[in-house]
Amino acid sequence: MPNRRHLIALGLAGLLAACGAPDPNPLSRAARSELQLAGIEVTAMGAGFESGAARDYTSRIAPDLEAALKREFADRLGRGGQWRMLVEVSRLNLAGGTSTALGRDQSRLSGAVRVLDPSGALRASYTIQVLAGEAAESRTGTLVGAVANSAGGYYRELLTAFARDARTQVLGADLPGQRLTRRIAN
Repeated sequence: MPNRRHLIALGLAGLLAACGAPDPNPLSRAARSELQLAGIEVTAMGAGFESGAARDYTSRIAPDLEAALKREFADRLGRGGQWRMLVEVSRLNLAGGTSTALGRDQSRLSGAVRVLDPSGALRASYTIQVLAGEAAESRTGTLVGAVANSAGGYYRELLTAFARDARTQVLGADLPGQRLTRRIAN
């Protein structure tokens, strides 16, 4: 059993390794902490709508995703910000409750998020893909999933997950309780 000194040494080694690890985010920590957005624009032109249910959302995906992103970045929008976020939806698939419950299909939304500085130069680019719905593990779960889940529900789930993932990739993960505090403040 390791003694106290060994545990402290291991903890310090882990901390030093984490501090020395390169940050994969193209935006510096300082830029992320000060980032204020003038606006968020979403386009779905050229996107692949991979199912009949997804094609029903061709005219709604851009405004709906833009609204979800604006809610997620509400604390970073306006307030004199000059940076812009451009989002391009590349694919949308909406599976039905039955095909998802049986494990035949899964709903997914993918796209690219680009952050432009005040001069219009590209400062960061992120690829995002989110999934919704899982195959059921039992016959009862399959029946319940087939009845309770719908393409519309998966659509809303995808929008929320995409917006959260965009925030995490652009700004970094929230500290415990930070998301709740931000929601209350906005």
